[in-house]
Amino acid sequence: MKTQQTGFSLLELLIAIAISMVAMVAVSAAYLVSKAGSRVQEMQVRLIQDGRFGNSMPQRVISQAGYRETPSTDMAADRISIANNVITVKFRSDGANQMVCNGTTPAVANQTLVIQRLAAGNKLQCLFDTNNDGSAVGDGTLDWIAPATAGAGNGTEVIDFSVKMGIDTGPANTNENLGCGTASANVKPRDCIVDSYESALPVGPPAVTAAQIVAVKVCWMLRSEATDASIIKGANVTDCAGAAIANTQNDRKLYRTFNTTVLLRNR
Repeated sequence: MKTQQTGFSLLELLIAIAISMVAMVAVSAAYLVSKAGSRVQEMQVRLIQDGRFGNSMPQRVISQAGYRETPSTDMAADRISIANNVITVKFRSDGANQMVCNGTTPAVANQTLVIQRLAAGNKLQCLFDTNNDGSAVGDGTLDWIAPATAGAGNGTEVIDFSVKMGIDTGPANTNENLGCGTASANVKPRDCIVDSYESALPVGPPAVTAAQIVAVKVCWMLRSEATDASIIKGANVTDCAGAAIANTQNDRKLYRTFNTTVLLRNR
């Protein structure tokens, strides 16, 4: 009698091992792809969240430059100024409806706020006057957007910040109920609509004054601190001015640009 043997042959065992290895590789690859996608999605969500916050705070702060006790009068010359993409906002608080950089009601009536990008740390900062001396320099400082750990964490970096003033230059003879400027013969010299965006007030002719600033346009660009090998860009990223930023094509980081326009009218 012959004894019948059961089990796998060597060939069958090798085939089974090969199939198992292929399955393991496929599962591992799917896991890595899913993990990479989740990481990139987290980076995108962080950029969007910081961008929304970065939009809301400057909108609220800058708009306060247009607040004045008598809306029919022109905005004072020192209420808003821009130099080297640093914006200075001055306003008089009514003690209830205005706010400083940290979202609280100002402790003193006359306030000066400065919004700037700190290039050394890739931060968006807001400086505010705490001693009522008319200057925010040397007083309170708050980082609105800043890297988590100096460029090595999971936060966001502000790599570009641009500010321009919206200038209203006409047309003349606008109905006094709808226009801007001093009324004469039931008409006003401007229509309160932006005709151009400028980095500084044009010196003329004709002369342009701070009273003709009716809006402020702000652009900033955020970059993820974290990197991911799956992030591939076809070219260098462009900044707020449309210029290519060197070495951004292959840095494996995410970028996102945010724009907002803030109206200064107080009617």
